Formats: sequence, structure tokens, C-alpha cells
Amino acid sequence: MSNSLITPTEALLEVAKQHPFLAAIKTGGDQWSYAALWARIRQIADKIHDLDDTRNPIGLYTG
Repeated sequence: MSNSLITPTEALLEVAKQHPFLAAIKTGGDQWSYAALWARIRQIADKIHDLDDTRNPIGLYTG
């Protein structure tokens, strides 16, 4: 990564590219790699983009 300021999303993508199979999240018995986390983020972002035309409020429950 460079010394310039980047967004959290850009930082996550950079780590996902450099270390895709490194554990990004560990909770209980579950573990997500950076590649799996990035793939899920893209799925959610695509769904939000598809909903944008409805003009309805959008919320996320992270449980």
C-alpha cells in the first residue's frame, strides 16, 4: 500500500488481493478468508445497487 490516504474498502481489497486465504474474521468456530469476505461484500453491494432504483430505505442487519 502507498502512503496516500485510502478508504477502508480500498484497504480491504488490497489485503484481499495480497493475502486472499489469510483469515480475515474468526468468531466461534467460523472463519472467513479475505477472499470470502470480499466476495460477500461484493454480493451485498450488488444487491444494494439493484435496490437503489426502488427508492426504498435500505438497511443491513449484521446480527
